[in-house]
Amino acid sequence: MTTELQTLRELYRYHFRRLRAYCRTIWDLPVKERYRDRRSTFPSLVDIYLHILDDYRFWFVQAYTGKTFQDFPLGIHLTRAQAERATRDVERLVMNVLSKLRSEDLRRKFYIRVDRRSITIRAMLLQMIQGDLQHKGELNALLWQMNVAPPRVDLHRTNRF
Repeated sequence: MTTELQTLRELYRYHFRRLRAYCRTIWDLPVKERYRDRRSTFPSLVDIYLHILDDYRFWFVQAYTGKTFQDFPLGIHLTRAQAERATRDVERLVMNVLSKLRSEDLRRKFYIRVDRRSITIRAMLLQMIQGDLQHKGELNALLWQMNVAPPRVDLHRTNRF
């Protein structure tokens, strides 16, 4: 029987596969479209995408370990290779944390200094999935407005859930 932690690890692997698909879709767009201010939570498609990476880094670096990291500045122009490298780095970071967790760790609380509150590791993992989906949905809406098909996000087709 699959444990909750195994399911979470698989869900995160799936989310990163989909995130890499968003990276390809965004960097396949003309530069002007990629960086156009779309008046959303973050100005451009690239800014939203990099915010997703920053969210992972916030939760898995700053919140979880107390270390700091540098956000991607709004409007930064990255090459496709740089974006792919940043995505791989974040995925490696997240999957490294997940690989070291044990099932009983999901109930363990840790203190988030910037929020001055404690949460469980389970709550952190679920919060990050929620945030990831929110911003991917936003990217979907913006891509649809451009008549660009967003990457398919379809968990049941993985035959794992």
